[in-house]
Amino acid sequence: MNNFEYYNPVTVVFGENEVNKIGSIAKEYGKKVMLVSYTDISFYGDLFERIHDLLTKEGLEYIDFLEVTANPTLQQARKGIEICKSEEIDLIVGIGGGSAMDCAKVIAAGVKYNNGDIVNMIAFSHSDSSQVPPTEALPTIMIPTLPATGSEMNPTAVITDEVTIKKSYVWAPCCLYPKVAIIDPKLTVSLPSYQTACGAIDTIAHILESYFNGGDGNLDLQDRMQEGVIRTVIDNITTVINNPGNVETRGVMQWAASIALNGWLLSGTYGWAPMHQMGHVLSAKYNATHGATLATMILAWMRYFANRSDNIRYEQFANRMFGKSISEATDEFESLMKSIGIQTRISEFGVVKEDIDSLVDNVVSVSFDSSGKLASVPPITKEDVRKIYEISL
Repeated sequence: MNNFEYYNPVTVVFGENEVNKIGSIAKEYGKKVMLVSYTDISFYGDLFERIHDLLTKEGLEYIDFLEVTANPTLQQARKGIEICKSEEIDLIVGIGGGSAMDCAKVIAAGVKYNNGDIVNMIAFSHSDSSQVPPTEALPTIMIPTLPATGSEMNPTAVITDEVTIKKSYVWAPCCLYPKVAIIDPKLTVSLPSYQTACGAIDTIAHILESYFNGGDGNLDLQDRMQEGVIRTVIDNITTVINNPGNVETRGVMQWAASIALNGWLLSGTYGWAPMHQMGHVLSAKYNATHGATLATMILAWMRYFANRSDNIRYEQFANRMFGKSISEATDEFESLMKSIGIQTRISEFGVVKEDIDSLVDNVVSVSFDSSGKLASVPPITKEDVRKIYEISL
């Protein structure tokens, strides 16, 4: 186990109908609220009307910023920042999945950012020191409606530069942790089955990044906790898709997504996410759903390491989770993904063999460190990246 420091200041309010507390919670942090969510909120039913009423009853003003798309962009965040400044917003509430919550965080940090354009706060290059993370932000409250990214309990936001078509993140423990996460599983019952499935794979991928790159020492505690959450997601995903109105199971999936990336399972283990780095390139270029890109990368990485000598972590996962060899476990994992409607090959996003070079170049440009490799255990070379993409095709 590696040395580590753990810190997570997020207050969690969990349970059915807990969203009804948004007014009383919000008034502790501000007087004028920006609600950040998607361009289409029709699938939320009357949720926004309810939130408007709850805020008004507590004497709070609000404005809606319904400009976020899947794979949110810097331009969307810039627009939100301008409105916040002109309207003197002092609290931001993100409502939705990772895209809405992450854009809300970038807006919150952007309002206070004093180092030029917000592009400077995003880690669009891991090989130099050009990134200047934010040091302060407006307070935020998150209301997740998709169990996936865990953004409601971590200090990270992912965003795409629509000009360069590069997707990366900002990580700032000083100011990007939300003040409160209202995790109400009832808000997820209207999710389409595809989004539910992709969210489940996203949850698993967050854990597997640490599991496969766990480093040295005695990791048995972390391994068993991680395996338990993964097993729980696998065992419940079919149930929740077949019975979407089951609030109890929805709650299990939501809490699994939150703890997958709130630091509990990752403390003492390796901290990079190479599969995510390669998946980001796919979602930025092809507008593919994040969880689906991770499904393709998980399978490709497992197949890549199946016949390598440095694959002990992959062998352990295959044996403990599926009771099979890496190759057999990967095939079974792929069958599960297909059964819940998720793409398992990057060709399903529109990738062709001729695209591989540009995908590799994008990973190198954004994600390779100063040593000329992609951080993982073991470190991944440019040729390794190429082979993994080829396997995933």
